[in-house]
Amino acid sequence: MPYNKLKALVPQNLRAFIRNPFLNIKLKCAYRYDYQKYLKFGRNRFELSPIKLIGQIILLYHVIEKGLTMPETRLGFGKQRIIRLCDLCLRYKNKYGLNDDQVKHAVQVILEYDDFHKRNNFKLDKSITENINHILVDFANQLEPSQQIEVTREDYFKHTSDSFQLFSDSRSSIRNFTQQDIPIEKLEQALELVRNTPSACNRQSWRTYIFSDHERIKRILDAQGGNNGFGHLTNKLIVITGEMGLFGGIAERYQVYIDGGMYAMNLLYALHYNQLAACILNCSHTPDKDELLRSICGIKDSENFIAMIACGIPPEKFKIAVSRRYERSATNNLID
Repeated sequence: MPYNKLKALVPQNLRAFIRNPFLNIKLKCAYRYDYQKYLKFGRNRFELSPIKLIGQIILLYHVIEKGLTMPETRLGFGKQRIIRLCDLCLRYKNKYGLNDDQVKHAVQVILEYDDFHKRNNFKLDKSITENINHILVDFANQLEPSQQIEVTREDYFKHTSDSFQLFSDSRSSIRNFTQQDIPIEKLEQALELVRNTPSACNRQSWRTYIFSDHERIKRILDAQGGNNGFGHLTNKLIVITGEMGLFGGIAERYQVYIDGGMYAMNLLYALHYNQLAACILNCSHTPDKDELLRSICGIKDSENFIAMIACGIPPEKFKIAVSRRYERSATNNLID
């Protein structure tokens, strides 16, 4: 009997049942492939290759940068992180030399941390000063302290209608908001603008939830956990999710995050264009945290968290982190 006729005799729901076991097997193989690569190449094992060391160094120095730009920087903050950062910088220099811009910048952030506390006549814990002194000896006269960027609100938004080069370069994460309320119309204008975000086969899987109630925002941000020192100033919180039901098969298992990530970046630009301060917060959650946030936010089970964006009106003067970028040649590859 021809295949098409045989296929027609089998009810559709039975055909789906027959296909599913094969799909399940293939999906398990695909996720096992991902698991093995992440376990092997991700920063999950004890050994520290140069790139894994740099990854930890960047993570730690950026935490210190954020602390130095908070609305009210707490003196003596980040004790364990600054000690760890000093250790990793020395370890990298001793093993690989001082050949990476991010490691150099990390040392500059350590020096700025030290200068900041000296200017404020604050005596750091002995364990911190001992580690910083090792840095001062090893990097004597090689590098100057970094300086987090202080700007006015007018200067920060002055390029929102200029060329894309100036506009894009002027956007940064802001962690300092006033108590001024954001008109909902401003957010609606931004959301209207990001409708042009590209997506796989135009499926537009992103979903946005805007929270205004301060008590609920506090519960969400407390669960998210990456907003210490500024989360309480958030006026509006945007939660971005992606609808999984629009994708299927093995190849599209991560497409919801790819499309959602493009939407999130586009939304950051749209908020900046509308002169709203914003700080994107990651949603890299454990299963327990995912379930907790899902219940607080009221997110459907079929949607995956992509990111959160804390929004507000900035004060007249505030600080933003340097967030040193690599030179283009360090991350780009031109292939014939």
